Amino acid sequence: MHPALPFPPCIRSTAKHLVRSLLIPVAVLTLHAREPEATVAVWPGKPPGDLAIQGPERKVEGRPRPFYQLTGIAAPSISVFLPPATTRNGTAVLVCPGGGLQRVAYEHEGLEVAEWLNSLNITAFILKYRAPAPALNASQDAQRALSVIRQRASEWQVDPQAIGILGFSAGGEIATWLATHGAERLYPALDATDTVSCRPDFVGVIYPGGLLRGDGTGLKEPLLNRVQSNMPPVFIAHAFNDSSDNSLQLALAMKRAGVPVELHLYQEGGHGVGARRTGVPISGWKNRFGDWLGSQTYLDPLSIRRASSATITALLQGQAPPRFIANLPNASLDDAYQAQRRFVRQWAQLDPVAGFKGAAASAAAQTALGIDRPLAGVVFQKGRLDASKHHILTLRPDEQVVVETEIGYITSVDLSYELLTDDHARGAVESIVPLIELPRSYPGNSPATARDAVAMNIGSDRYIVGPPIRAEGKSPDAIPVTLRRDGHLLHETTGGAAKGGQWTNLRHVLNELTRHGYTIPAGSVILGGALGKIHPGQTGRYAATFGELGGIEFELLR
Repeated sequence: MHPALPFPPCIRSTAKHLVRSLLIPVAVLTLHAREPEATVAVWPGKPPGDLAIQGPERKVEGRPRPFYQLTGIAAPSISVFLPPATTRNGTAVLVCPGGGLQRVAYEHEGLEVAEWLNSLNITAFILKYRAPAPALNASQDAQRALSVIRQRASEWQVDPQAIGILGFSAGGEIATWLATHGAERLYPALDATDTVSCRPDFVGVIYPGGLLRGDGTGLKEPLLNRVQSNMPPVFIAHAFNDSSDNSLQLALAMKRAGVPVELHLYQEGGHGVGARRTGVPISGWKNRFGDWLGSQTYLDPLSIRRASSATITALLQGQAPPRFIANLPNASLDDAYQAQRRFVRQWAQLDPVAGFKGAAASAAAQTALGIDRPLAGVVFQKGRLDASKHHILTLRPDEQVVVETEIGYITSVDLSYELLTDDHARGAVESIVPLIELPRSYPGNSPATARDAVAMNIGSDRYIVGPPIRAEGKSPDAIPVTLRRDGHLLHETTGGAAKGGQWTNLRHVLNELTRHGYTIPAGSVILGGALGKIHPGQTGRYAATFGELGGIEFELLR
């Protein structure tokens, strides 16, 4: 072995300078921490319970840490950090730092996290909960804080249906209490604020602790028996070499209960990373959390939120939705799909998703809309009608529909990824079905562009599904399709009228759906898009034939 050699003076000097320079960014952050736009008391007076905390609030002394912590917090508060008004997207996060319930790690799991959330255009509220205090008392503070934020949402330009909680370490336990007790207030109501929901719309739990029973075999009560399918969606991140059993047991309990959950388990990273950079992958939890929020529509800009809300409001009133491009003339087709996703997530709370649809299947339709592939959307359960029954559909005096003949498909596998070939599309299909689609029509305000059609979810209210036949060995392109009204032929065509043929058309529809964030469950019905002419829904008896697929009959009355 070589003897240890001392570094030359020039290298020792350089090393000292490098160490000092590496410490500067943390010091600057601490010395120049941004002040909150407001600080709001959580409680109107003394918090609930008999807990007596020795104040005043103070920094923890004599406990070496590369960040500061607070303790002696007897009067909980929330500090408000707003992104610029021009980019604020309406989503809000209540940030719960850790600290073992003895302290609050306000700097690195509070201020620095708020700064990062603001960079995503999210409004951040840092909670100073009672400390030292049991989890129950801190969770009472968090529940009340969420109600305060929701009650004053308009003041801070926050969407009251887009308020989540993000907890670190012991703050992760607090966040879990709120996730599991969304319908149960943990203290007696005091005033009107406590009539406002304290249920978070989404939950982030980062390296949580304190969730397990003493023997570590599962979640402790009263958390475990309240893990139910109606909980908000949950994001979890943890380092394996930390106390990751907390996250693993939490995720397992949620999976068993059917709670939407996303778990990221990193090989290493230890505890207390916060929002800071590291040389190992765990610091990427922020990117994964951002991706997750985006998939839940919580990063949508205000313009997209408003467009989606306008569509929902109009449809609930039986009116034509406003055109997407009227207020967003420079929006892209991807923007329109973003508005559609948001619409679907909200509408699905009223009517479950039953399947998906294509539109503009023919080359002529795509040319007219200026696109090179079919459009895609979602259909809902209430609109599905069984062709085995004879349907007499009575339209309101002002209601207008169009009639489309289509070939449909029943998927055989869950799909969330791109299909590369037509054979892949064929392999994803279990059965072929005949279909009649009856989208609502709005004369004078029909979608003028592909972006309008997509943002309005291509408007299908009712669709009639015929009996399935196995797809294996079948050629949907060769299926003859006719439509008659009162015996008069309206059109005749074949499945091959779709641009590129049925399997190509289906592949494009499925890829368009998965590319824009949809997961297509096995057993979903896929409406392939109109074949032949699209006809105004006039009164009369309709009969459609689909070769070996059979036929569908129905009547339209007024």
